[in-house]
Amino acid sequence: MDRQTKREIRQLVLKIFVVFLTLLLAFLGYAVVYRKRTEPPAKHIVTNQDAAVYSLKKQIRKLSRREELIAFAFDDRKDEKEYGTYIIPGLKYTRTFLNVQGSEPAVCTSMTPQGLAVTPDYLLISAYCHTGKHNSVIYVINKETHRFVKEIVLPGLPHVGGLAYDPDHDMLWYSSNTNGIAQAVSITMDAVRNYNYKDDKMPVQVNQICSLYGIVRDSFMTFYKGCLYVGCFKKFTNSTIARYAVDNEGNLVNTFKEELGMTFEMAVPLDYSTISQQAQGMAFYNDKLLLSHSYGILPSRVVFYEQSDKRLYVNENSAKSYRFPEMIEQIAVEGDNLYVLFESGAYAYRGYVGNVVDRVLKLSLPKMEEYEKSKMS
Repeated sequence: MDRQTKREIRQLVLKIFVVFLTLLLAFLGYAVVYRKRTEPPAKHIVTNQDAAVYSLKKQIRKLSRREELIAFAFDDRKDEKEYGTYIIPGLKYTRTFLNVQGSEPAVCTSMTPQGLAVTPDYLLISAYCHTGKHNSVIYVINKETHRFVKEIVLPGLPHVGGLAYDPDHDMLWYSSNTNGIAQAVSITMDAVRNYNYKDDKMPVQVNQICSLYGIVRDSFMTFYKGCLYVGCFKKFTNSTIARYAVDNEGNLVNTFKEELGMTFEMAVPLDYSTISQQAQGMAFYNDKLLLSHSYGILPSRVVFYEQSDKRLYVNENSAKSYRFPEMIEQIAVEGDNLYVLFESGAYAYRGYVGNVVDRVLKLSLPKMEEYEKSKMS
């Protein structure tokens, strides 16, 4: 091969590389940057309940590479509606308001799922507007029929990373903040049941707004044995779960009184637990604490820990760990089922995420524990 031919080959390879790099940068610019900052135009004026990105058959096929996940989520569920899964509503269109006051009706096309709670009648999913233009919402899904019931529009634009249901007082809690101060906000389930977007023309009426002492961010939460547990997400360092007491009416105990000069309610934790980084959700099952972990497009994990008086729930102390598709968010336990929510179906992410999960999955906790025992035997 002569020198001229070699030079031409190098030039061709360089041109191909430049074209490839240009296309890659264009794709990343659109999928990662543009879609996070921009909402597509709304084609409908109501929240869409058939918001699935994939059919159920295709969703199962995309997850089939993870044999253990198929076993936990879909085996023995053929007789259940949608194999036990729940389509996340509003991923394409969500009816909400354009400002904090809730005076201007709007449709958001960039709602991002975050929190998850299960009640006797409903599955509840919280979501925030990724572009920061619209009020956050809670989707109400009929637990038996799996059908979308309605949206609950929340005051303001909280990230709503956590939802928690208090069965003793029929109360729903969600994560919020004001001026960088972590808050827990409650709504009575009567208010949830009675809310009607069209008739009310404003966000739902909340029951209590309580600031949380001793925790940097209210990233996720759950309710367990009469207490509200609140966790803080940190990217690269260990973090914290704080436990707060509620009174006989289901309100967080306001530790700071008016005589101390406090003009707002604030609760102080009963105790703290230490957790590993990148925690997104928590739940309790029998004698175990379950934590979901994810960050960006890295694989997610659900980690089981034996409950301990030392309250040290970090990776080296884990009893079991299971790998999941990326972008797992909150988890919730009811009976022997683990409900798992992902945010990958949101418009901001589904353009580049490899494993889009547009449904809440219901996993068998006994099967998860049996699987771990079988691997050890």
